[in-house]
Amino acid sequence: MTTDKSRTLWGIIVIAAGIVLLLNNLDFTDINIFRYWPVLLILWGLNALFTGSRNLAGQGISVFAIIVGAILLANNLGYTDIRLGDILRLFFPILIILIGISLFMGRSVSGKTTSAIMGGVERGKKNTWHLENGSYLAFMGGIELDLRHAIIPEGETFLDLTAIMGGIEIRVPADLPVEADGFAVLGGVEFFGEGSGGIIGSARYSPEDKKDNTKILKIQSRAVMGGIDIKRV
Repeated sequence: MTTDKSRTLWGIIVIAAGIVLLLNNLDFTDINIFRYWPVLLILWGLNALFTGSRNLAGQGISVFAIIVGAILLANNLGYTDIRLGDILRLFFPILIILIGISLFMGRSVSGKTTSAIMGGVERGKKNTWHLENGSYLAFMGGIELDLRHAIIPEGETFLDLTAIMGGIEIRVPADLPVEADGFAVLGGVEFFGEGSGGIIGSARYSPEDKKDNTKILKIQSRAVMGGIDIKRV
């Protein structure tokens, strides 16, 4: 589901809720729509599952949201009696486990690892440099990569980004195709002006036209209490 389709879906839901409330106020119906609020959680989970990050943690969070929404809806309709507190007690340990697994189960990226731990790393602001496959970790620090002056090899170049209580920013020239996938917990990921953040968020970006591209940059990313921003310049 594209971003426009997602907005259309949520717009239809809001309009439908307004119509039901109007009919209730006019005494044509007597529907307690607030009993059905978990449907929003289910829809959010489904939307994130099919349009968000392909990362294990992102997919796991989406599935968990769908399950929680289904349980809460069943509670409201009187089919079950499971306390929300019991669900939340499971949520955060499962979330931590998924994040940990995602850190070493992503695509294996050859090349060196560049780390910014309580400090900063900058590449390409002034000088020409060679972009190669590699991993970048920002832990309580920041990383900035400017690809406008980078020498990029033919074919696919893979970058793996991790921001933990830190930030990573990549500036991409307009003519370089990019595929990006990422999720965030208590942070945000943004790809070319579109993304997601907050308690849990995920984003995915793919070029519309992949034909005749001799170079392509593929990025997988995760942010925990931090942010990742990929932008065109």
